[in-house]
Amino acid sequence: MIDGKVAQVLTDTPSSSTCTICGATPRQMNDLTKVSERPENENAYQYGLSTLHAWIRCMEMILHISYNLSFQTWSATSEEKQRLKQEKKVQVQKRFREELGLNIDKPRQGTGNSNDGNTARRFFYNAACTAEITGVDIDLIKRLYIILQALSSGVMIDSKKFGIYALETARLFVNKYNWYYMPSSVYKILIHGESVINHFAVLPIGQLSEDAQESRNKDYKKFRLHHARKCSRTATNEDVFHTLLYTSDPYITSIRKPYAKIVKELDEETLNLLNVNELISDPEAP
Repeated sequence: MIDGKVAQVLTDTPSSSTCTICGATPRQMNDLTKVSERPENENAYQYGLSTLHAWIRCMEMILHISYNLSFQTWSATSEEKQRLKQEKKVQVQKRFREELGLNIDKPRQGTGNSNDGNTARRFFYNAACTAEITGVDIDLIKRLYIILQALSSGVMIDSKKFGIYALETARLFVNKYNWYYMPSSVYKILIHGESVINHFAVLPIGQLSEDAQESRNKDYKKFRLHHARKCSRTATNEDVFHTLLYTSDPYITSIRKPYAKIVKELDEETLNLLNVNELISDPEAP
């Protein structure tokens, strides 16, 4: 799979905030009746749902709703609203640090900010604490957690059940926070998730995640620093490319000692969305 920015370019979508499948804009996404009638670009299904980034985008949506709760508009247009938003942001960051040990929305030198996949998983895993800190509805947080768990489980998903559950979650979001425009990445999961899952009928969508390519980012930095010639840019890129090739070779990977994994049990609600009988043979799958 690829992330949203690449999908935007490949589908000629004019803005990153516009849906790459149906072309809905942020102002249109909360009108669930109208968006369900929009024609879909079926060619865009092949670019998937970016399940790794979905955790981060859902977390950031909850955070931004929390920051804007006091004035309940999508953007802070006045100085007073900006002040209220910043005060709430500092308060939320402090409480997450003290109560869950999470650095939320903090800049990180050279790598964007502290919002990563592991932070997002802990954010949703501790749904009760997250709801209490942010002031966002706990049912919405739990339902997003169930959906994200199902997508990243690596197990075949019952697309019909998933579609119904996702649409109910979208309705809950609109009923509670209609003033906040649904982000395109979250919208794509809740509205088009069923169609995309059906498109990838051969393998579970969780096995087509962009995790593998993301995990190579740190390898690229290491290989460029320690395993590449620095005499020219061409030589540097050539050496990095060769190192990436042989370290990802299937045979070398097969004889490498596997990393220990901490496997968490799936929620009962998550299991209800899965075709557990069609579980792909994986000794570590839940």
